[in-house]
Amino acid sequence: MISFITNYLASPMVVLGVVALIGLIILKKPVGEIISGVLKTMMGYTVLSAGTGIIGDPITLLTGLVQTIMKTDGAVLPLYWAVTGESMKLWGTEASLMFVIGFVLNMILARVTKFKYLALTVHLQLFWTGFMACIMATAGFNSTSIIIIGGIITGIYYWVATGISAHYIRDYTDEHANFTPSVVGVIVAGESARLFQKNKIDTENINYPEWMEFLKDSTLACVVSVLLMNIVFAIIAGPSVVAEYAGTTPVPLYIVTMAITFGGGIAVILYGVRMMLSELIPAFSGIAEKFLPNVILGLDYPTAYPYAGTSVMFGFVFSLLGSIVGTIVMALVGVSPVVVPGVQINFFEGALIGVYANARGGLKNVIFSSFICGFALQFLVAFTFPLTGQLMATNGAYEAIDFNTIGLLLAKLFNLFK
Repeated sequence: MISFITNYLASPMVVLGVVALIGLIILKKPVGEIISGVLKTMMGYTVLSAGTGIIGDPITLLTGLVQTIMKTDGAVLPLYWAVTGESMKLWGTEASLMFVIGFVLNMILARVTKFKYLALTVHLQLFWTGFMACIMATAGFNSTSIIIIGGIITGIYYWVATGISAHYIRDYTDEHANFTPSVVGVIVAGESARLFQKNKIDTENINYPEWMEFLKDSTLACVVSVLLMNIVFAIIAGPSVVAEYAGTTPVPLYIVTMAITFGGGIAVILYGVRMMLSELIPAFSGIAEKFLPNVILGLDYPTAYPYAGTSVMFGFVFSLLGSIVGTIVMALVGVSPVVVPGVQINFFEGALIGVYANARGGLKNVIFSSFICGFALQFLVAFTFPLTGQLMATNGAYEAIDFNTIGLLLAKLFNLFK
């Protein structure tokens, strides 16, 4: 079972393909439509993932420049990949079984209650269970307790987080929600909108000067924002730092290429999202009719991006600026450990917060919410990091805000039982 979960169910492409297959069979679609729907669902996710991979190099450059500028000894980097592998190596069995219990409990809650929400972002769900296993083991829980108690908490979290997302995204859609470990940021975005009801400006309706009209294309706006950040950070860090990433490519050309590559990655992500949802949502209706009537799926970060593309750009930029300011403040006041911006989470979480913030509060709320969450994240990671036990050796941390708010509170609670 552990091998099956690790090798097959951990692949979102496989899970989504199976969901589409079951749904289309239940709907009694012709064989040709079933094959087409399954393949397009899987291809859509593959395209989305490819876009995420494309933006990897531009984000790596930005991360390197920021870390060079803010060089601090012993700094912690919030980055999933730095800790997930180690966590699964240490507690893979507990995390996998916790996921199974949590997923089944989420399905039961969606079936028997009036709150019809089901998380379906398997990799993010496994990140959560890896984190839960880590903080519970650090607090002294044995494997059985980790699996059972952690599984119950996990199932409730999957269900509640998806429900909260559905509540705040309904201004855009009622066909799906998000399940991401960023629901605290979603709440901040939704509730802080009360501060910005006067003269609300939708980011998608900004009146640019005529020569800047091209920025209404959200992909081009992302290119320009990343290009400007690359230039500013490269000047501060020094051309020699960029040259280490550029290799034989001239530094100015490399900076421009990375910005355009970022925009290309965003375009690919959005195409993949549209392709996946156009097949997955109708197919899942078959399963919903049979087993989970009226259920709303919680999907990955990028599925929210098409609703407010310009908010994606503003959310990313101001989340990153918030984290940079947060790191500077940490260094000035002597907070330890100092946490440097992860940049990757500033994009994915900041963009998501931006979309939700725009739905109710417009541009001012996007700037406020993404900046505040980016700023606070640095301190929250510093508070959570000492509670992750053996993972501290990686000098990495689970990066999203839920790990460092909900997770932080759970870790404190678990340590009461030591």
